[in-house]
Amino acid sequence: MSDQEETSFGFSKPSTTRDKLLAIKPSVLPPLPGNMQQLDQIADEAGFVSREVASYDRIPPQRVSPLPAVEPRVPLNMRIPVPLGKAFKRFCEENRYSYPEAIEEIMQRAGIPTR
Repeated sequence: MSDQEETSFGFSKPSTTRDKLLAIKPSVLPPLPGNMQQLDQIADEAGFVSREVASYDRIPPQRVSPLPAVEPRVPLNMRIPVPLGKAFKRFCEENRYSYPEAIEEIMQRAGIPTR
């Protein structure tokens, strides 16, 4: 591959646009100070707010909640009439149920054991 093919960027002949594209060079970042206090001061001056806790003694205790037991899942896909689907979605929204929770509630109301 010739030098012309490598640097033409799809332009058929040399032009000022091609020369401008070739002149684009990445800027070099200034060296960062090795001192974290200097970095924090630079960040403060630029308006950044640290998300780190200043002292580990002040970390608030975190609530540990047990993860829900993961059960095997069964994919359930069905086509139902539009009015029935709208009624089911309305039931879920009014009672703040997810679809699985709503199905479980309906089955319990019907007296069908789910576990």
